[in-house]
Amino acid sequence: MKLGAYKINEIPVSDLDQYDVSELDGNAPYVVANTLAAGYEDISGIENFDRFGFNVLGAAYGFKDWKCLQREIKTLVMGKVEDDINANWDELNANEKLIACKYILSKIPAAKFGAVITDPDERVKFSIEYDFNNRQARGSWSNVTGRIQIIRVYLFGKIGATNALEVFYDVVKDGLLELYEGGIEGTQEDGNLGINDFLLARSGTFYSSDGLKGRSYPVIDGSGDSLADVANALVNIVSNGIY
Repeated sequence: MKLGAYKINEIPVSDLDQYDVSELDGNAPYVVANTLAAGYEDISGIENFDRFGFNVLGAAYGFKDWKCLQREIKTLVMGKVEDDINANWDELNANEKLIACKYILSKIPAAKFGAVITDPDERVKFSIEYDFNNRQARGSWSNVTGRIQIIRVYLFGKIGATNALEVFYDVVKDGLLELYEGGIEGTQEDGNLGINDFLLARSGTFYSSDGLKGRSYPVIDGSGDSLADVANALVNIVSNGIY
């Protein structure tokens, strides 16, 4: 996705120290979209997504939570290091290294992290904040928040209360939501059995014969979607925040 800054007199607001709201002519100062509307300049970059991206969370399809911001920054970071953080770490400037630690800490080698954040107490704080942001975006089954809430509402609307409750009984019984809260999505994503294996009835997993995608629930919302479409959409919410 692209991060756009509205232009006032051909200058993007990201380059202005201040501006009057009236100068926006009713437009949002920043937007995120696959294609930017006229009047916006593409300012996509690691540092700009960190500076301005949080302020537009929730404003666009597919950019609803912190992990969506994380996704975009990860894409930019991995592009700059050519998918090899260890070998090409120094392709990032000092601030980009700090941002990488903030958003994709699990991908950063411990030695690189220690070189960026030299104080052990600060590293603990960084790690706690990283874990908190990820968990908050994934959501909580007990509090019904985040992406977990979205998949619950989506599934109830697609297959009705009786069948959706049957699905959630199986998911909760096997602890798949708790595993997801902790960061495990599935065998292909993490190397561990997880919720995506159940949703997709993945071949070679425990759920190959009885996962959601292989069941016979009717889709009741008039969309014409198949149950396979529903399962794929749920995985897209779980893994990519596309909702």
